[in-house]
Amino acid sequence: MPWCPKCKNEYYEGIKVCADCGCELVDSLKEWEEAQREAKETAMREQMAELEEMLQEEADQDESASGNEEEALLEKAKKAAEETSRGVYQNYEEKAADNKSSAYTLLAVGMLGLVGIFLCFCDVIKLPLSESSKFMILGVLGAMFLFFVVMGVISMKNAGKYAKKAESEKELTKELEKWFVEYMTADKIDDGLFTQEEEELSDEQKYFKRFDRMKELLSERFLNLNEGYMDRFLDKHYQDIFGDKEV
Repeated sequence: MPWCPKCKNEYYEGIKVCADCGCELVDSLKEWEEAQREAKETAMREQMAELEEMLQEEADQDESASGNEEEALLEKAKKAAEETSRGVYQNYEEKAADNKSSAYTLLAVGMLGLVGIFLCFCDVIKLPLSESSKFMILGVLGAMFLFFVVMGVISMKNAGKYAKKAESEKELTKELEKWFVEYMTADKIDDGLFTQEEEELSDEQKYFKRFDRMKELLSERFLNLNEGYMDRFLDKHYQDIFGDKEV
């Protein structure tokens, strides 16, 4: 059965495009997520390689100005990494809201369309068409509007399903935040993380190593967390620990 990679909705065979978001459906959601994860990791590696090359060139050209330029480049890389990780994961509360909004739209359009077609069949609304043309056009439109209604019902069911999962996700987030405040400190994260030379780097330059250490500590305490969920959680709380240090 095909799946929408964005909405995580399952569709019947033969449907190629998601009715909610317009995305092209995929055969396997798991394979798609693995491909996206691999693509993200490859992009991150390429960004880091390109960044290191650019920094080396800047250092060779002008050592006196390289410090500020390095920080600017690393800040751009940091923002790109944050956007990449945030863009991959959508929490269940957002999924529920998106599906509910789509359901209301599809149901409204579908029901209004069916009512209009019924009025046309009853000649309450007269169309300047021959009988054969009218039945053919109204039949096609009726099937389309009926499809909208069906997809609206499916989206509404998905919204309810995601709303229930959102409650569990909120509880998990509260537990993570409680543990994070009690356990995660700047000293614990930086302990043994940097060499003596790396200690002189700015906080912006230390971002990636710190982020990986935080992710490692979180994974050790809470098993089987979604990688996108972890990235989004740590992006949100990174500034809580190191915000005061960054200029």
